[in-house]
Amino acid sequence: MNFKEHKKDLIAISSLMIIVIAITLLLLNIDGKAGVYYVRDVFFYLNNALFYAGYDTGLANTRGLSPLIPMITSIFFRMGFISDFTIIAVSSSFYIFAALGMYFLMRLRFDEVLSFTGSMVLATFPLVIVWVTKGMLDIPGMCLSIWAVYFTILSFRKNTKFLYVAFPLIIFGFFSRYTVLLMVPVMLIQFLMVDNPIDYIKTNIKDIIGGIGAGALVFAAFVGIYTYLNIGLFFVSQGSDITNSTYNALVTPNNVVYYIKNILIYIGAQNFVPYSLKPGAFIIGEMRWIGGYPSIVSYILTAILIIGIVLYLKKLFSRENREILKKEDKKLKLAIFVIGLIAFLATYLNVSIVTSIIIISISLLALYKLLIKADMDDFNLDSIMFYWMVVNFLFITYYHVKVDRYFMPILPVIAYFIILSIELILEKFKENVHFEKIKIIAPIGLICIILLCLGVFSLSNAPHTFDNQMHPNFYTAASEEKAVGAWLAEHDPDYMNKTIWADRGGDMSFNLKKQIPSCEKASEASNFTDEMVKNKVTYFISKDNKTIGAPYTELYKNGEVHLYYYDKGD
Repeated sequence: MNFKEHKKDLIAISSLMIIVIAITLLLLNIDGKAGVYYVRDVFFYLNNALFYAGYDTGLANTRGLSPLIPMITSIFFRMGFISDFTIIAVSSSFYIFAALGMYFLMRLRFDEVLSFTGSMVLATFPLVIVWVTKGMLDIPGMCLSIWAVYFTILSFRKNTKFLYVAFPLIIFGFFSRYTVLLMVPVMLIQFLMVDNPIDYIKTNIKDIIGGIGAGALVFAAFVGIYTYLNIGLFFVSQGSDITNSTYNALVTPNNVVYYIKNILIYIGAQNFVPYSLKPGAFIIGEMRWIGGYPSIVSYILTAILIIGIVLYLKKLFSRENREILKKEDKKLKLAIFVIGLIAFLATYLNVSIVTSIIIISISLLALYKLLIKADMDDFNLDSIMFYWMVVNFLFITYYHVKVDRYFMPILPVIAYFIILSIELILEKFKENVHFEKIKIIAPIGLICIILLCLGVFSLSNAPHTFDNQMHPNFYTAASEEKAVGAWLAEHDPDYMNKTIWADRGGDMSFNLKKQIPSCEKASEASNFTDEMVKNKVTYFISKDNKTIGAPYTELYKNGEVHLYYYDKGD
């Protein structure tokens, strides 16, 4: 490696890593204290990690969830690091690699400074920051999607042997979060983008089959582990059901544009805090937060993006390009594009998402073939990124549950087009301002500093809970549960052989390393005490003070968490 030749890259990557690692450590400091109390899904993954580490804990029907992150976490559990902090740290490490992967992806199109800026834009989007250290699967899924697309593009531009990496990355991504499977059409469309797809496949058939084989081996390894452990492939069937289903007709039409309405907050939130994207109550029935407003960062980035789109279209359909395109036989391609687009709009949400993706893919491919001869810097990569956005946006609009973090796979594309917009604006600046001695890196550097300062300014705010109706003490909610579990384990060494129920069974299953059912709704019923007696429940752990009658008595309390004991009177 020639260090002189790559000096700027090394400086940019080093700077990026220092900043992103610093952000990660800052957020780990917050979540390390708070634990994962407010994100209950993480306890499914924690219990699965314990199961992979050799413990019989958690609910059996959750073990079929995406396994990659729990499996990685289980390695550290076997080393003795059994803590909710472990999965937080494992998940957050993917944030660092996502930023790095975004830099390399950007470098396919932009210089070092713009690529650095693009990575920082992605890394400081509020929607990304919120989930960095929550132990969830969204950041790992986004990270592996970025790297899978990067190596796929490399396989077409440099060496098809990169397919040996690209295909396994998609499979690893799929087993981290099933939505990464949406990168498969992004990969396949690139085969169709080449001049003669059939000849290309014939020429490179060895590496294509080898790459598919490498991916198949990774897939077989995961299936083998599931079969050996007798675990159902729940998340695989869940992904299949969702991708082949039509839109839920019971969902209000307003929810179709849910993400469009909220996109400004995803890229810049006013009064943004690391623990809640939109400060305010969480509406469980609609699976979304309320409150919050876009920040000045959001408006700046949106303005840059809009200006960039206008400049891009103006350049694409310039006089020179119109002359080039006139020479092309465009009638058939134009007809396919228009008919495909009409068919897509006519069937949108009324057919399966797979059908919709196929229809829009044919339409967009025809458009790409129609415009590919235009004099543009890298129309191929721009088209791939746009297609990436379309495929993921189709999925989240089809899926009836609307959750802000589901928009995360689209954010790398938005960051890409923001940087492309900046480049186009700077090009226009150079055309109209004749300062030959002023290096273009100066305005770019200024933009980097501004975007960076605006992006990380939010991190200085204090944390806030997801739901104002939950535990009143943000920092002690998780520790109180842990304290009750530790007290029980200390005072009853035989607790593993006792029947234990809890309001938050997932939490206590992990803390006590045994299967404990969740009874949060059932415990509100008037006959709940009788039900516990009937099922010979020895201990009940309540998340707050409940009216639990005889023969149960309160044995221990820590903060808002109460431990009840079946007092037989002997």
